[in-house]
Amino acid sequence: MKVRTLTVGMLALGLLVGVAGMAQVTQGSTAQFTVPTLIRLSLTTSTVNFGALTEDDYDLGFKDLYTAQGIQIWSNKSWTLTVAADAATWTGPWAKPSTDLQWRAVTSDGRVTSFENTFTGLTSGATQVAAGTRGGNIQLSMDFRVLVSWENDPAGDYSVGFTYTLTAP
Repeated sequence: MKVRTLTVGMLALGLLVGVAGMAQVTQGSTAQFTVPTLIRLSLTTSTVNFGALTEDDYDLGFKDLYTAQGIQIWSNKSWTLTVAADAATWTGPWAKPSTDLQWRAVTSDGRVTSFENTFTGLTSGATQVAAGTRGGNIQLSMDFRVLVSWENDPAGDYSVGFTYTLTAP
């Protein structure tokens, strides 16, 4: 029994001496990275095709295409989306003004803080379509209207290009 007590006592003493004699050093570290401004713009289609217009379209004075183009935005900062005609006139049988193409934005995405929801003529100067807060896969839908008249729009093929610009100042 004395041997056991002596052995246990020596073990306990050895552990205490070992702990008391241990050395320790610490050094802090830091993880870091840089996030640049990141933005992405995606369109469901790059062509808005009104097809062949009818007598009814001419009688109405316009043809509408609803949800003709979907827009998706990704941005890690607040953003602004603008649109501008590539030229002041359409190509075609006559110099039809670009403003005869009208557009409006539609969205229920809460990250879009403002958007143009009335038909607006397309100009060669940038016009704000929408603005919003940061986020991914922010959804907008674009409606389009082309104005036509029996007096001004002779038969033929017409086209006008336009460009969206997404900025995150």
